[in-house]
Amino acid sequence: MYEQCFEQLDEDDKVRLKPIHLPVSSFGGEVMPHEGDLSFLVTLSDGTHSRTEDVEFLVLLTTSKHDIILGREEIGDFNAHPSKAHGAVGVLTRTGVAIIHISCHCLTTDSSKPSMVPQQVHRTEPEKWVLNKKFPDQTIKIGPAISEIVRTFLKQLLTKNTYIFAWKSADMTGVPRKIAELKLRLNPTFMPIVQKKRKMGPEQTKAMNKNVHDLLHAGIIREIQYQTWVTNPVIVPKSNGTWRMCIDFKDLNKACPKDCYPLPKIDLKVDVVAPRSS
Repeated sequence: MYEQCFEQLDEDDKVRLKPIHLPVSSFGGEVMPHEGDLSFLVTLSDGTHSRTEDVEFLVLLTTSKHDIILGREEIGDFNAHPSKAHGAVGVLTRTGVAIIHISCHCLTTDSSKPSMVPQQVHRTEPEKWVLNKKFPDQTIKIGPAISEIVRTFLKQLLTKNTYIFAWKSADMTGVPRKIAELKLRLNPTFMPIVQKKRKMGPEQTKAMNKNVHDLLHAGIIREIQYQTWVTNPVIVPKSNGTWRMCIDFKDLNKACPKDCYPLPKIDLKVDVVAPRSS
């Protein structure tokens, strides 16, 4: 919570605060000042269906862009299922499923904040937005359920960080091998597979030659004289009318030994970095 929110608590609420004797750390590792735990009823409703649960909040004396944050345990108590793709949360209630669209009401002192709140526009299809005017064919899809104010802040955030995106093949180079390097471990019992040359149409051939030239010029691939594994490229059409070059490495994947351990689950990794409290 905000420090201002704590100041607005009445005396009864402050009496109900349960002290916490363990330090609370942020994601950056700094110790966060806190007042304790406070429990009260929270209702999630879409106007037709609603559900009320007793939620325990940790009151922090710090500034934040959010007044209240529901944690993973609270989302589980509500039996809520968030969807980032749809910008909504489904909450199971006794009378049905409440669909709550996510909107961000943020307080900020950033000078880039728009002076006027945009009018809500009813959208049924995703918005195709051009982030970099130098590459108008590369668009970003913004879901129709996102509110106009969140849409405005999202566009500002992406515009400020345009430089982190790779707009062409040459933008993907520059990572030293000591930081990221992959070496394939092949099963010696597998024989290399050389696929026969597959014919393509003139448009696909032109698109493939352009892709290969760009990758060669960027230093991502290099020409070799004696091949052991040969796989045909596959040219597939994109939604904007251009072509994408793909390669099917199924034969090579079969020759690579499988890892003897499973990949860690994302929810377990999130729980590891979550702050603990008693």
